[in-house]
Amino acid sequence: MQESFYPVAGCPLRIALVTDLHERPYDRVLDSLRQNRPDLICAAGDFLYARPARGGPKIREAGVLPFFRACAALSPCFVSLGNHEWLVTEEDIALLEETGARLLDDAFVTRQLAGAQLVIGGLTSARVSACRLLRKEGFSMEEANKRTFAIGDTPPLLDWLDAFCAEPGYHVLLCHHPEYYPRYLRARGIELILSGHAHGGQIRLFGQGLFSPGQGIFPKLTSGVTDGRLVVSRGLANCQIVPRLFNPPELVYIVPT
Repeated sequence: MQESFYPVAGCPLRIALVTDLHERPYDRVLDSLRQNRPDLICAAGDFLYARPARGGPKIREAGVLPFFRACAALSPCFVSLGNHEWLVTEEDIALLEETGARLLDDAFVTRQLAGAQLVIGGLTSARVSACRLLRKEGFSMEEANKRTFAIGDTPPLLDWLDAFCAEPGYHVLLCHHPEYYPRYLRARGIELILSGHAHGGQIRLFGQGLFSPGQGIFPKLTSGVTDGRLVVSRGLANCQIVPRLFNPPELVYIVPT
């Protein structure tokens, strides 16, 4: 696992960005967090690995609850939902929040941390929103899985972002999908956006990823800092048939400049 430290101008505190854990072992991640002691831990989606044949994620079985409990014991920990969380239930959400981590599900909170007024939000993956809507309409989880597997350009729920952006403070948005940035977020005054999902482009050659869901061939947003405010982690695991090559798992730290 690679530790990457990205300086971001204006960021008032040290933030750990955890993405794409996909139920994999996390001891090395916790060792790094304990050593670096960030002021804030942000888990920007895909902590589960939703295998359709399994009927969707079961958070008790996934083994991630002890991870979030350990994170919350170290620093304030906030979590958003990525596309692999498409079948989480209300019970799953309650169990997650019992760990002490705070789920931001198309919602935001304000916190005073490290002497800074923070506004921390979580933009839920459009796949999660679509699956919930289908379940409310009476579809079973299995049918919702089939219908939401390829949702194309369906947008996430964006209405709440107006209130988020209007709140005074330094804005941190957990947004699993970096491809949402040019479509929905670039024009908004959000100081810091934290993403994953792209897995670094799976295979990296000369610093360029080759493929990412949502971005296709030669994706632009797979790693590092864009526009001084979008930070994309290459993620901590792999759930694709294509292996990761020249692309080690990554735990990102955002540090003030």
